Amino acid sequence: MAPEKNVRTRARTNEPITVIKVGGYIDFTTSDELDRVLQEQIKQRNYRIILDLAEVDYISSRGWSIFLSRIKEIRDNNGDLKLARMKADVFEVFELLEFFWFIRSYQTIEEAVKDFDKDVPPMPQ
Repeated sequence: MAPEKNVRTRARTNEPITVIKVGGYIDFTTSDELDRVLQEQIKQRNYRIILDLAEVDYISSRGWSIFLSRIKEIRDNNGDLKLARMKADVFEVFELLEFFWFIRSYQTIEEAVKDFDKDVPPMPQ
């Protein structure tokens, strides 16, 4: 059975942290849904966001660019965006792109939650 290629999102806000569960493929055709969900959280002034990527099989360059474009606005509002539970293939691309310099990743949601009180990584210039 081929993996589902539609991105699925579900936001759960447990003040003051929002966990967005994402699944499927985040590519050119589906990344707009993720961007819309992130924009909605920002509009609601939820600036402490964790993306749970446990069910994501693939992230295209468009998907990765959404993370970078939204993180600046989130950090400008004293928040942060964290990635959690990436599958090995997705994490490999994360490392290859050297996104660890700008966005932190965690093996569990709990680790990401605990890390919100630490300094955030610098933004790319």
